Amino acid sequence: MTLIVFLLPNLVFSFSCLPKSTPVWNELSTGVSWAKYDLAFTPYNKDARRWGTDLSRSVTVRAVKIDLVKNKLRFLSPENLINCNPIQDRYIKNVILDSELEIVAAINASFFVMPDGHILGLALDEKKIWSDDLSSQTISSSGVFGILNGEYFFETTENMMIEYGPIIHTEAARQYSFAIQAYPRLVLQNEVAVSDGVMNVRVPRTSIGVDLHSNFLMLVTIDAKGLNDQTGMTLYEYAHFIKEEQCAVPQKMALNLDGGGSTSFALPSINLFEQVDRCRHLGNILTVQKR
Repeated sequence: MTLIVFLLPNLVFSFSCLPKSTPVWNELSTGVSWAKYDLAFTPYNKDARRWGTDLSRSVTVRAVKIDLVKNKLRFLSPENLINCNPIQDRYIKNVILDSELEIVAAINASFFVMPDGHILGLALDEKKIWSDDLSSQTISSSGVFGILNGEYFFETTENMMIEYGPIIHTEAARQYSFAIQAYPRLVLQNEVAVSDGVMNVRVPRTSIGVDLHSNFLMLVTIDAKGLNDQTGMTLYEYAHFIKEEQCAVPQKMALNLDGGGSTSFALPSINLFEQVDRCRHLGNILTVQKR
């Protein structure tokens, strides 16, 4: 008797996503456009260490593309306590209105200590050094995303501290027109930079990165409107989402910012203000303003 053995091919599943409608980029002002769309995606099973086979999860994506030749990035943090009524308000809206600045778009920014709002890690813009303490955020996956001499840079916290020490002095900091320290680094040189060993929890997310096809900056949030059980993506899923062309916001480099209940997205000119935890007092927000 001849025993015939049929060898089944190894099934290799990978991340897949599909916008539920064609994303449309709408111009907000010169050099700034935005899009909102729902996205279906395959979930990652960390225990089985493999991707699902169907598009069984979905998120709402809100994203902004910015030409920094015509616009600038500025942090904003109120000096005084901003009141917020959770029934009718969003904290990010109240901060923007209180500033009386002409803000084109804004998202939540740095990780911070609650409830005092102390910013963790480096944060600076063309106008001000908001935080100079690199040592307050030393998790191994953290990095600094910013602009140096008109060019984007993306460095590890470890290398930044080797060069500047735990506290970056004013003269060195002023070389940069913008910098923010956060974690983890999501995409580096067009490749996913996180392992599947990251925290396996799905929550709303926020990130900053550079568009794959241009030199435009990109700010992205998912599920900025509300938080419920298993809403959002894991960091591993999110990194694949912002790398893949088919997901409509492909980026060649990207850094994860504060997310979860802090996830916020604001477009004042069209009266759009979203924040997961409506009245959470954010350490700072990142705003887009005209030059």
